This record gives sequence, structure tokens and C-alpha cells, in this order.
Amino acid sequence: DRGNCRTCSATVGCTMQFEKDEDDELEFLNDNDMSTGDMGGGAFVAPVDVPGGLPADDAGLGPGFIRQSRHPSAAFFHLFFKSLALLVYMFSGLFGFDFIFVCVICILLLAFDFWTVKNVTGRLLVGLRWWNYVKEDGTNEWVFESLENMSEVNANDSRVFWMGLYVPVAIWTGLLVIDTLKLQFQWLIVVFIALSMHVANIIGYTKCSSDAKAKMKNMMDQGTAGFSAMKMFAGSSAVQSAFSGLFGGNSSSQTQSVVV
Repeated sequence: DRGNCRTCSATVGCTMQFEKDEDDELEFLNDNDMSTGDMGGGAFVAPVDVPGGLPADDAGLGPGFIRQSRHPSAAFFHLFFKSLALLVYMFSGLFGFDFIFVCVICILLLAFDFWTVKNVTGRLLVGLRWWNYVKEDGTNEWVFESLENMSEVNANDSRVFWMGLYVPVAIWTGLLVIDTLKLQFQWLIVVFIALSMHVANIIGYTKCSSDAKAKMKNMMDQGTAGFSAMKMFAGSSAVQSAFSGLFGGNSSSQTQSVVV
């Protein structure tokens, strides 16, 4: 009986150990499971930054082109406020909202979008930042910041950023035409405010991008000029004669010592 008990205890222990090991193995997910979204049970997976891709804690944020971004949160909010403002403006009539309510909500969303694009998403997605201030003499001063190497910008992030700037302007322009034809002039207030904010960011980032390209071209020209100067210096007759005299003198002295 004691032998049987010991055998049963060992069997139960091995079974429990096997089940424990099997449960432990379920807590780990491979790359295929994470890419397909098959997370299994309630296992906790620590967020891991995928090299050249997106963090694991943002993997389910938005559609595919946002999930492929290096900064999916920035790409999401780059499109979120402007999209929400358009949806509120176009479909508010279905819910019976009055003009004042829709106007206030749209202006707040457009203000959030303008600040987010100007100060956050431009810096993260395309490595650009701009601002404008009025000097004491009344003139405007533009200030631009950009990455030293613009080739580091992700192509998907750049595409999302610039499409997020130009597509809403086209949609608001279409709404401007429609409201004008329908003689709904009071709604043009929201349209003009939206266009002014979007166009301000387009102008600022277009100038900032041009300034960044000019800086890159200047750096490349300086590097080319420096390489050409070094090549001319190395190919000059004075330098060649100096090197030939230096190494020629050493070789002749070594030859004389060997003869002696």
C-alpha cells in the first residue's frame, strides 16, 4: 500500500509538473503569433520594440498603414482630430444638432489638430518643426528645424503625414463649393476656419521641408568640395615630389647599408 501510494504520489507529481511546464510554455508567444494577432489565453506579453517597426504596445492601433509606422500613436492622432471634425460637420444633421453646437465642436477639434500637427506629429513622422513669430519691428520671422539626415525618415510615415495635410484641404474645399451652391452661408464659417488652419500647416511644413532640402544640398556640396580639394592636394607635384624624396631617400640609405 505504501509503495502504491508512493507510486501514485510520484505519478501525480509528474502530471502536475508536466501541466505546469505546459502552462508555462503557453505564456510565450513567437513572432508569428504576434503578427497574426493569435494571443492565446490571458497571457501577459511584455512590450518589445521591434527593430525598424512599431512597439508591441501599439500593435493594434489603427489600420495597416498606421501599424507599419515607427510612431503609430503619432500617425493615429495625425489623422484622428481632422477626421473627427469632418465627420461631425458632415453628419451632424442626422442627429439634429444645431449650428452653434457643431461650430464649437468642429473649432475645438480643428484647434487640437493644428497644435498636434504643428508641435508633435511633424517632428516625429517627418523630422520637421516650424514656428512663426512677430519681431519688434513688425516683421514675421520663420524658424525651421529638421533632422540632419532626412534619409532617416520612414517612407510610410512621410506618406501618412503629407496625405494627412493635403487630403483634408481637398475635402473642405469640396464642402465649400457645396455649401455655397446650397446657399448655407453660415456653415462657411467652419469651412473657412478649417481651411485656414490646414493651409497654415501646409505652408509652414512646405517651407520647412524646402529649408531642410537646401541644408542637405549645402552639406553635400561642402563634402564634395572638401573631397575635391583633398584630391587636388594629393595630386599636386610638390606633394608627390616630397613623398618620392622621403621614401626614395629611405630606400637608397637602406641599399647603401646592405652593400656595406
